[in-house]
Amino acid sequence: MVFILTANKRYTMQLPLIILIAFFISVLFSLLGLGGAIIYTPVFYWSGLPLLTAIPMALFLNLVTTASASTTYLKQRIVDTGIALPIILASLPGAYFGSILARMIDLKLLVLFLSIIILFAGIRILFFEIKGTSVISAKNRVIAAACAGFVVSTASSLIGIGGGTFIVPLLLFLGLDTKKAVATSSLAVTFISLFGFLSHMSQGGQNLDLSVLVFAGIAAFTGAQAGSRLIFRRIPPRAIERLFALVLLLVGGNLLYGLF
Repeated sequence: MVFILTANKRYTMQLPLIILIAFFISVLFSLLGLGGAIIYTPVFYWSGLPLLTAIPMALFLNLVTTASASTTYLKQRIVDTGIALPIILASLPGAYFGSILARMIDLKLLVLFLSIIILFAGIRILFFEIKGTSVISAKNRVIAAACAGFVVSTASSLIGIGGGTFIVPLLLFLGLDTKKAVATSSLAVTFISLFGFLSHMSQGGQNLDLSVLVFAGIAAFTGAQAGSRLIFRRIPPRAIERLFALVLLLVGGNLLYGLF
């Protein structure tokens, strides 16, 4: 495992803005059972970082956000560990596979894939609302969760998304209510992000900025604590989801536009 932690002067100058972004993203995303990597990756990439450096940095902040939120959800006992466990177990090989694919696929194709995933996620959230009304048997729920864990973790490592954007709707489809789906997704995405981060580190060659990891990580942890507590108050979930969807459409559109 070969990677480098540095204190890059260029990013140190941008650090206050990055900290602010990390805090507000973590507040919003923890409300939705997400970690924010789907936004962090484009932000780091636009700031000038190589994509294969931006991805593990984004996954690290995603890990911090969802781990912070998960501590609250576990204390509240609203995490369905029976569904989270097969997702987590299947995500380990998926994350490693995705990190290998990321080094085999052309950079422009990775950015194209990332932009399409972001646009798809925004459209899904904006126009489709899935209710927890599943009649799938317990055995089939475990199989579906494991398959999703492998696929989502592969995509997560490949293009630097946390995966909660797709895990949450799956959990709703499997019959979990909204709060339990958000909480369970947070725990699963914590491990998806961890495995993705470690898989990229094992490939070597990253030049990670230490100041960004430390200070943005603290901001993400604090924001996720705030967001995970706000979920228990009367905040209209669809209003938050629609705002999030619009942000995704803007980011995905800009990424796609930049390719042409």
